[in-house]
Amino acid sequence: MQIGGLAAVALCALPLILAHGDAVDLDSELLWGTYRPNLYFGTRPRLANSLVSGLMWFGLDGRHWQSIRHSCELGDNLSEYGYSRHNGRDFGEQTMRDNDQGVEIKSTFIKVPGDVGGSWAVRFTGRTLDEGTQGVSLVYYFGLEGNGTMSTTVDDSMARVRGRTPELGKFSIRVEPAQSNQYPVVPKDFSNIGGIRTDGSRINGVGLKVPKTEVWRAKDIFQDVLLDSARTRARAMSEHTKGASQFPGSLLFGLDNAGLRKKGTNMFFAQMNVQGEFAFDVIYECADKTSHIDSVAIDAIASNRRKEFDARFEASFSLREKGFSEAQIEMARNALSSLIGGIGYFHGSGLVSSKPKPEFGAEDESEAELGKPYSLFATTPSRPFFPRGFLWDEGFHQLVLRQWDSDLSLEVIRSWFGAMDDNGWIAREQILGDEARSKVPREFQVQYPNFANPPTILFAVEAMAEQQLAHGITAKSADMLQGAMEESVCDEHCLLRGKLEDLAPYTTRLLSFFQKSQLGESMDETPSNAGYRWRGRTENHTLTSGLDDYPRASVPSTDELHVDLYSWVAYMVRLNAELTGTGDAELALHLDMLDKIHWNEQEKMYCDVSTGVREDYDELEDEGSGVERVFVCHRGYVSLFPMLLGLVSPDSDKLGHILDMIEDPEELWTEFGVRSLSKRDEYYGQGENYWRGPIWININYLILSSLRRNYMSAEGPYQGQARSIYTRLRQNLMSNVFEQYQSSRFFWEQYNPEDGSGQRTHPFTGWTTLIVLVMSEKY
Repeated sequence: MQIGGLAAVALCALPLILAHGDAVDLDSELLWGTYRPNLYFGTRPRLANSLVSGLMWFGLDGRHWQSIRHSCELGDNLSEYGYSRHNGRDFGEQTMRDNDQGVEIKSTFIKVPGDVGGSWAVRFTGRTLDEGTQGVSLVYYFGLEGNGTMSTTVDDSMARVRGRTPELGKFSIRVEPAQSNQYPVVPKDFSNIGGIRTDGSRINGVGLKVPKTEVWRAKDIFQDVLLDSARTRARAMSEHTKGASQFPGSLLFGLDNAGLRKKGTNMFFAQMNVQGEFAFDVIYECADKTSHIDSVAIDAIASNRRKEFDARFEASFSLREKGFSEAQIEMARNALSSLIGGIGYFHGSGLVSSKPKPEFGAEDESEAELGKPYSLFATTPSRPFFPRGFLWDEGFHQLVLRQWDSDLSLEVIRSWFGAMDDNGWIAREQILGDEARSKVPREFQVQYPNFANPPTILFAVEAMAEQQLAHGITAKSADMLQGAMEESVCDEHCLLRGKLEDLAPYTTRLLSFFQKSQLGESMDETPSNAGYRWRGRTENHTLTSGLDDYPRASVPSTDELHVDLYSWVAYMVRLNAELTGTGDAELALHLDMLDKIHWNEQEKMYCDVSTGVREDYDELEDEGSGVERVFVCHRGYVSLFPMLLGLVSPDSDKLGHILDMIEDPEELWTEFGVRSLSKRDEYYGQGENYWRGPIWININYLILSSLRRNYMSAEGPYQGQARSIYTRLRQNLMSNVFEQYQSSRFFWEQYNPEDGSGQRTHPFTGWTTLIVLVMSEKY
């Protein structure tokens, strides 16, 4: 990603990210949202320990109650879920089809402006899928994770909640089932049972007082209540029928409106048992009377937002203008919407080691402890499998999001910058709080202060600076800068301390962290020959590089130097020089050393480096250790990084060799995209086979972006070859992702290099959504 002339806009770019003077309205507009992406549907404000809500459902036949749907899980086997439209602010709709539980549910979320984030509503509509079943139980809940009060009432028309929290003030909630909802048919043998309403109730509920730290366990809490109620009801039905052992699920699994007036209630569940077509509304209203939402207006508001979304989508990406079909446009729209629907607000403490992690089997004597709680506003790679922030992924996500809503993207980036410590370190995986930790094995929870991660978030910083350069410095930006310099107040999680002048302090701190913490060892004690080495290396993995099991040296050692890491450092050096206007002397040194350390002239490729003993070394006859640098060469993504980041000159012979490698079918080229490891490599398809052959959209995007930005428009001997590869690769990626989406209705974590099929985690609506930018050619 070659850039130039950014120094003039550095002062303009920073306040857009960090100034708080104009942030009040934006913060209010973005206060409420679908910020619980780990759930099929859930809402919360961007406030710590506040009011949260969520949807649950289960079929009323058999043992479906044991597998209540709540959090997104691969094992639930939903045939479809994900947002078809989501604008990130006041509108989002998705369809969830659950064949196993026999129900299809559509959620339509809207917001209206007002005090303290305004008011919001969600309309759920759907149908049961099999007329021969008892139907389905729909549950919606609210819980207070912090201080506040809540009182609830339920009648046959709706459930009402009134409450207050210190941050939200007074609020009211209505859960309104449609009058047309049909209660499951009850067999005559089970009519008129004492203590159980058998003539059908449109809505029931239960109020509970639970530990505030346990509210996130809503499914487990509800399941316990449901089971207790079912046991009581089963005894009553057994006595009534004189020993029957099979009971209607609609009667067995129902709530009895218990605890509604109990003092100290901080959790409320509303339940509706239905059969056939159904609908219900959940309406949250702040105290501002101008933010009132009437049920009859929800469809009209949603219809207008839907039209606005579609028009804006075309204006942003021009896919119809480019000639894409309606089905292809739908796929792209769903990709963007599902990325936005994966935005979450997370708060809590993470497990952080007090010391760097020892390497290569040395005993780890450091003690992990919970750090100070903080908040993160971030996108997530996969709602069922990776429902939290990942630093390596975030930069790619923001390349997509900024094309849709640059202010929203800036909010996310600012939040990530706020997670940086004084040394420039950001935990690569943000596992904040008990709910997040519940999804991560213990051995992967601890974050180490010597572990880096690719600084892809700088892609968005670079792009925003370029955008400011293209549009000029506005008076508003200048005012924001002045306000930031006079009023900025930072705590330990802020990006900068004191007055803010430009982006250089952030990029410099991050660069300094890499250069200090990831520095390699020099053979001749010359710092410039040291290169860089990813910390966190094990025998088969380098998780910190982002390319987990990509083959490195067969025997891990502190002598290794990694070419992808050196490329990232050189990229940061270049960006920092551009933002500060300090010149390219350091960059020139890094580019020179990149070639000296990592270019293998014999193999015509960039390689990792390790050490080995010379074949002709005789320890009895020769002096010294006989140790020398040796290349570790595996053709694939790692060897492409100097080109991916625009560090190879357009007229360099090295570029020609790299392009030849990319388009060679026996190396990296496939008709579905560029594979991660050469087909000729001994490790191709072996072991875990995560980054040892499969096609990843993020790296393919970087290939296309670099070709388009750095080599197709630059005069040189490889301009035509770059253009040819770009055209064919772009078409291959678009065709395959579309074909796989059409057949499965999911976006996938990676794609098989042999047949193009989607594989691993799904839906994977993180960097796979870069396909939208590939289609629109926005790099």
